[in-house]
Amino acid sequence: MDSRLLANLNAQASGTRDPVIWAKAVCRAAAHFAAHGKTEEALTAIGVVRKQFGVNLHIEIASWLMLAEGVLHYFKAEIPQAFDRIRRAYGLAIALQNTSAFPACAAWMAHLAYNRGEFSDMVKHLEEALSKVQRTDHQAIARASLVMATALHYSNDFEKARPWYERARLNAASEGDDATISATLHNMASFRAFNIRLDDTFGGDTAKEAQRVSLEAGSSLTYDYAIGHRGLDFLGLMLQGLVALLDKRYQVGLEYLEKVDVGNIPERLRPSVLIDIAWCQTQLGNVDAGWKSAMEAVAILRAARDDDDIAYINSRLRQICLNRNHPQEAEQYQQVADAALARHREFQSELLSKLCTITWIAK
Repeated sequence: MDSRLLANLNAQASGTRDPVIWAKAVCRAAAHFAAHGKTEEALTAIGVVRKQFGVNLHIEIASWLMLAEGVLHYFKAEIPQAFDRIRRAYGLAIALQNTSAFPACAAWMAHLAYNRGEFSDMVKHLEEALSKVQRTDHQAIARASLVMATALHYSNDFEKARPWYERARLNAASEGDDATISATLHNMASFRAFNIRLDDTFGGDTAKEAQRVSLEAGSSLTYDYAIGHRGLDFLGLMLQGLVALLDKRYQVGLEYLEKVDVGNIPERLRPSVLIDIAWCQTQLGNVDAGWKSAMEAVAILRAARDDDDIAYINSRLRQICLNRNHPQEAEQYQQVADAALARHREFQSELLSKLCTITWIAK
């Protein structure tokens, strides 16, 4: 079923003779298709705009077209290509003074900076997007708000993240952008799960929060099913696997996690998936299979960039080593985990301080 946003964009494109209004609507439709995992439809829409303008691309359309191409790359998990195209869109919006495209481009630059772990750049681009955006620019507000909410949640302050999640949801809902609503629901569940998994391996009481994240993940997955969303499917599988693991439903978790094509997801995510598979196998009594997956995670552990991932993976390795009666190795992994967790907690505090300086007053 097509979303209300797509129906409105189609109406805009078919109801105007202005080539700029038409092209912007088609570019936004392309990005929307991409967010839903509808690659062919996105490529077709992008191709139509390029064919219409040829080499004489209108200056107001250049940023919108490159942004759509970048979003398509992003949802195909082609992150370097996504960064290249969105950075070009952002640069052109500045150079050509395209004020209509700039907030959306800046918001996506913040999104990519977050994913790259470049948090100073993320804060810079959030400030740009939120200082320039107009009240009616729902897509830019929603994207910037979602990045802000996610970063605050990553800082382990859900109460500060909550109003930004709500702002993202309300702005997406105002124009029927169900893909962004889907991302909002997914991020709420995912980042709660990421915070819980650390407590789970470091001996915290996770029962109440695990139940909450299970409900949030269920809402996210139900919504995705209802709208036919299939963008970045591996993220949904990873979330379902982790939630089942936290619920101690290890067989269910293993079934989800083994559906993830580990070789074709971003490198930084691979060690975490492998260690979750290892823990499920270990808890199911498949000790040798669990050890094999654990050693595969160790072999590529350098791909894990963030200290929370490093802390989590090493803490799980400690548990697996204890299960195999390897106390000396367990102690070594624990030392690495403790040091990484200390760095992560310090980082969370610093990031939270930076984020709390960002404000937004609707224009």
